[in-house]
Amino acid sequence: MNKLLNSFKRIDPRVLTSHMIITLAYPIAKGITSEVNKLQIFTDALTIIALILLIGGVIYSLVLHGDFDIAGFIMKRGIGGNDMNNYDKYKKKLSENRAEAFNYPLFLAIVYLVVSAVIAYTIL
Repeated sequence: MNKLLNSFKRIDPRVLTSHMIITLAYPIAKGITSEVNKLQIFTDALTIIALILLIGGVIYSLVLHGDFDIAGFIMKRGIGGNDMNNYDKYKKKLSENRAEAFNYPLFLAIVYLVVSAVIAYTIL
């Protein structure tokens, strides 16, 4: 539980705000431009965006856990990185970068799905 709370401390409000503006642009535009059932159209579009973010968040979670480290190392070494001969040094560099990362797509997907469910429940 402490690890979960520490991960929420890494949320950068500027990054979260920019992600929210970008991901909410389509549902808001779709809701405003629809002629009937504006709230239902908004909820449907928000659910679609949330499911896309959920897929991206799961993939990003795999990246954060290091599931693709060896593939990235082989690719970078194959491209021509002569200094890429030590996998342990490469992995240490990546783990330092991951220590301060937060999975914004997964977080926003969960928030948007909850908001969609609440709005859908209230309009029934």
